Amino acid sequence: MFGRSLSRGLLAAAMAVVAGFAGASGLQVAPVGLEFRPSNSAQGLWLTNTGSEPLHAQVRVFHWTQADGKDELSPTQALVASPPMLALAPGAQQMIRVIRLSSEDKGTAEDAYRLLVDELPEPAAQQQTGVRYVLRYSVPVFVQSASMPDPAAVASSLQWSLIRDGASAALQVHNSGIAHAQLSDVVLSSPAGTPTTVSTGLLGYVLPGMTMRWSLKIPAAQLAPGTQLKAAINGKPVEQTLALGDLPR
Repeated sequence: MFGRSLSRGLLAAAMAVVAGFAGASGLQVAPVGLEFRPSNSAQGLWLTNTGSEPLHAQVRVFHWTQADGKDELSPTQALVASPPMLALAPGAQQMIRVIRLSSEDKGTAEDAYRLLVDELPEPAAQQQTGVRYVLRYSVPVFVQSASMPDPAAVASSLQWSLIRDGASAALQVHNSGIAHAQLSDVVLSSPAGTPTTVSTGLLGYVLPGMTMRWSLKIPAAQLAPGTQLKAAINGKPVEQTLALGDLPR
């Protein structure tokens, strides 16, 4: 399930400034995420140019893992995007086929990928003055196994804790299950009942068998035993008392 927020990883639109004219890109991507069931061999991603100028885009596929509490992307041939390069006139739309080269179920856990969709600077625009903003979209793709759990059961596979992160604290989440967990609308409440919003909308994902960590802009003194967490996991609300690790004093 994909959340309503398009920020912080679900659909990261990184705006880069290049030589050109003042303006913003009209590149739009839909849907905001793809899921392959075991029987699926291909999915479609639509690119649309809602602007008034032609644009060129590149689509690349990466295998997605997590290590040291961070996302990592590596080249892959398990999925391919076709076509990988395209040109869109103003108002034009084109479907990118994301093709799974092998339908073999290689394990019980879901596998994860990301599609990076980059708008490419127009050569003519680079000769003009001013700036132009180009976009990068990062679209999550999940390849399910034959034994996927009910989405509502994913929350029970998560272990939450508050740990040291330099001079401050961090929220660490380990996923011992076989399906991804999408975390959103995260709020911490101290034993005194004081709430602190960690994320409005999407915080991020924790992939199967992996651990993620997010730094918190919260004084360590507020993170006492009995701190409560409220969040939406794959769109389902959960509440939990957090374990306290080696927190700064």
